[in-house]
Amino acid sequence: MLISIIDMLHEGSDPKMVAIIVIILLFALTLSFSFHEYMHAACATWLGDPTPGNMGRLTLNPLAHMDPFGTILLIIAGFGWGKPVMYNPSRLHRFKNRRLMNIMVALAGVTGNFIIALVCSILWGIISVPITNADPVVIQIVYSFFEFTRSFSLMLLGFNLIPIPPLDGFRVLEELLPLKVKYSEGYNKFLNYMRYGIFILFILGYVTKISVLSWLVNIISFPFSWVCNMVQYFFTMLVQMIAG
Repeated sequence: MLISIIDMLHEGSDPKMVAIIVIILLFALTLSFSFHEYMHAACATWLGDPTPGNMGRLTLNPLAHMDPFGTILLIIAGFGWGKPVMYNPSRLHRFKNRRLMNIMVALAGVTGNFIIALVCSILWGIISVPITNADPVVIQIVYSFFEFTRSFSLMLLGFNLIPIPPLDGFRVLEELLPLKVKYSEGYNKFLNYMRYGIFILFILGYVTKISVLSWLVNIISFPFSWVCNMVQYFFTMLVQMIAG
């Protein structure tokens, strides 16, 4: 993202428009990350654990959810993470199946991102019909906001569903393992090595010039992106029919 902004300035883009784009990008990032982590906290709280609320995570305040290193890496490298929401699985009691509740907490974040992407698609479809006498700059800003917010939300969804620790996709996969495997010594050793998996993929992509992480994110997020495109198309057609 940072590189793209620098390229825009080098290409002679209007500094005011670049500043607006930066603000939109930062807002889209903030909203995507904050809502993702908030959904983890809200789900754990709803299932019976007050830990997230006690730790100040049951909020949309981005300062409560941002991991400094993960945020910087996102701006520079195009991927990153927020501060993980801590909760106590033993205090989840709404349902009898504890594994199900852990999976619900793990998937709450990406569910939040999908909700944001769907809302942006709906609103994008609604305003897709040209508005008479509307300022083209304002229209471009509104379009950019929906586009960036949806893109970042889907990117965060795809990234977090990669089945590598400590990402949400791996937490879901872990809950499906037999207990004798999950609590075995060999599995713990496996986790010690796999915690470096994301950095290995990033370094591998940098060395080979093939972005493995981007490739995985695009594949995982594709069906969700397709749904969002269909929703946007439906509302675009609906508004056009109403407008005549």
